[in-house]
Amino acid sequence: MFKVSRKSEYALIALQHMIRAPGDGLVSVSEVASAQRIPRDILAKVLQGLKRAGVLIAVKGVGGGYRLARPPEQIHFLDVVRPFEEQIAVVCCQDGQIGCDRDENDCTLRGPMQVLNAYVMRQFEGLTMDLFANADSRMLTCAPRLAAMASQPIVPPRRDPVPALLPEPEDNQPGLA
Repeated sequence: MFKVSRKSEYALIALQHMIRAPGDGLVSVSEVASAQRIPRDILAKVLQGLKRAGVLIAVKGVGGGYRLARPPEQIHFLDVVRPFEEQIAVVCCQDGQIGCDRDENDCTLRGPMQVLNAYVMRQFEGLTMDLFANADSRMLTCAPRLAAMASQPIVPPRRDPVPALLPEPEDNQPGLA
């Protein structure tokens, strides 16, 4: 099961801090580390990873630091966590990088898990960092779009029509109604 790693958590916290920063959102590693109680050396590596991923821009020199490369509503959750995660899938066979030890022809879960994984990934793709600007546990009430996503039932649409178990009754067949 996908679980956000510590580095992804630090990345999300740092972006949340930048979104709320006054002015142009330029912050130093030390500022974020101190304000959010994150080890500075780990945070520096995380911010470099986000820079390489195109999420952040680094500003060098005195008064330099990092800022968002684009507006928060254009930065997706997966843009932030993907650089730090080996697997972003419900089960390993759904991630193209990690293989499965079960024979593909004998696995009865592959199809249903593929549908579930596609649904979860669509939900992740819809999350943008503007939704993470609200820090408290009331995020769902503060972010109507996320609340709407969370309230959607997890019922993937059927791709193929379900075959009828019994033939449809014909009007001229006695005893079938």
